Parts: sequence; structure tokens; C-alpha cells
Amino acid sequence: MTDAQQRRQKEAREHISKAEKCLKTSFMKWTPDLDGAASEYTQAATCYRNAKMLTEAKQAYIKTAEVQCKMNSPFHAGKSYEQAGLIAKENKEIEDCVNMLTKAARLFQENGTPDTAALTLEKAAKSVELSHPVKAAELYRNACEISELEDNPRRCAEFIGKSALLLIKEQRYDEALEALKKEIDFHAQSENFPKINRCMVGVVLVYLYNGDPVEAGKFFQQSMSHGTLGASEEAGIIDELLSAYNDGDEESAVEVLTRPYIKFMDNAFAKLAKSMVIPGGIGKKTGGGKPVSETEGKSRVQIDDDEDFDGGLT
Repeated sequence: MTDAQQRRQKEAREHISKAEKCLKTSFMKWTPDLDGAASEYTQAATCYRNAKMLTEAKQAYIKTAEVQCKMNSPFHAGKSYEQAGLIAKENKEIEDCVNMLTKAARLFQENGTPDTAALTLEKAAKSVELSHPVKAAELYRNACEISELEDNPRRCAEFIGKSALLLIKEQRYDEALEALKKEIDFHAQSENFPKINRCMVGVVLVYLYNGDPVEAGKFFQQSMSHGTLGASEEAGIIDELLSAYNDGDEESAVEVLTRPYIKFMDNAFAKLAKSMVIPGGIGKKTGGGKPVSETEGKSRVQIDDDEDFDGGLT
């Protein structure tokens, strides 16, 4: 530890001591000085952070938040928990990060600032997308629910769409379909017809990859009432794909699934298209929707088009 860090550590401990003194009561001091304690804990957290003592900095911010809760100041308490969560993330304490940010979001919502609450949950979700994708999907869904209370369909669609993509990657197809259909409803509220059409293609891809062409067909027929789908490129793609799938026409299905439109959907959908097995073709399917074929696990789509699918944005 450098001399500067040692000085910061000493300053932090002095602030902690002052904060504890503020919280004490006596015969002449009947109530604790909560405002003074919160200020001292905050300064201690800053000193600890400058000294690279991240665990101590996190604990100081938690102490600050606890005092601010006693002061009936949920917004400021939420900000302190948020800082604790960000320090936990920096210190690679992912579980603590999520817990702190979730507490912060709850306090922001209690304070009447749901937009801040939803954005805080988004931060929590992003921090665990790679390590705990199902948890991240849940956090995005919670952020969507908060935004829904504020009648913000565009933000809701963004959050639930991110949740759907993570669920697809984790092969939780039923939950993903539910999320995608909610995303369509939110886009419909804001009359974002291009997004609606693209989501509909995604839903059909998930149904077909999971071996359920009947529900895919029903969904397509029901979806024809949405905006401009009937005259859109997406309607043609879905109609041709369903016909090829139901007829066992692998060549036609491959032609549809390897079109640029499909390739440049989000990577989660592009991967489904790339590894989809067409009934009657050379690919054979085992449980869980995963394709296995007679040529080292590749379906005809994979064999004919084995380039990488980088994917675009939905």
C-alpha cells in the first residue's frame, strides 16, 4: 500500500469513527444525528475507494444507505446502494452487485421514480448476462413490469425483448415465446410495425425450431391482423417457410433460412435458423430442440451454408 493509500485509509477510519459518534445518544443527546452520520459514512466510502479498498468502500456505502433509510430518504438510500453495487461489480462480487442494485431499484420505485428503478435493474441485468443469463432475463422482465406501470411501451418492449433473447440462448423456448409475444404487444401500443413484423418472424422460428409447426401456423394466421404484416416481406418469409417445413421441402426451407433478412436478425434467431432441422430431410432431432444429423450433427441448413452468422440487431 502506498503512502497516499495509507493516508486515505486513515481518513476513512476517522470518518467511520465520527459517523458512529453521530449515531450515539446520551442523557444530553436524545436523538442520533442521522444526517451527520450519513455524511461521514459517504466520505469514508470515498476515502476507501481512493485507497483501492473496495470491500470497505462497499460496506461504508451500505452503512450510508441504512442511515438514509432511517431518515426516510429512499432516493438517496437507493443511490448509496447503487454505488455499493457498482463497487461490488468492480470487485467481481457479482451476487452482491445484483443484490445491491435490486435494493436500490426497490427504493427508487418507493420514492416514485420508476424510470430510475427500471434503469437500475437494467444495470443489474447487464452485469450477469454472461454469468447468469436466466437471472438477467428475470431482471429485464422486472424492469419491463416497472416500465409498464408508467405506460412506457417502447421501454417495455426493449426490456422484454432482451429477456426473450437470453431465454432463447438458454433454450427456454416456452418462456421465450411468452416474452416475444409481450414484446409484440408493446410494439403494437407504440405502432412500431417494422419491429412487430420482425418479432413475428422470430416467434415462428422459435416454434419451428422447437418442432411445433401447428402453433407456428396458428400464430401466423392470428398475426395477419397486425398492421402491415399482410403486405410485408416478413409475411412472405413466414408463409414460404411454413409451407416448406410442412411439405418437408428441405431445399426451399434452406433457401428461406439463408436469406440475408434471417441472417441479420439478432444472433439468437440466426443460430436457430442455421441449425433448424426440416422434417423429411437428412437432419434428425433429439430432445430439447437440439439437432443431430447423419453428418456429424449438421442439418442441411448447416451443410449448405456453413459460414459464421454474426447476426445483426433485432
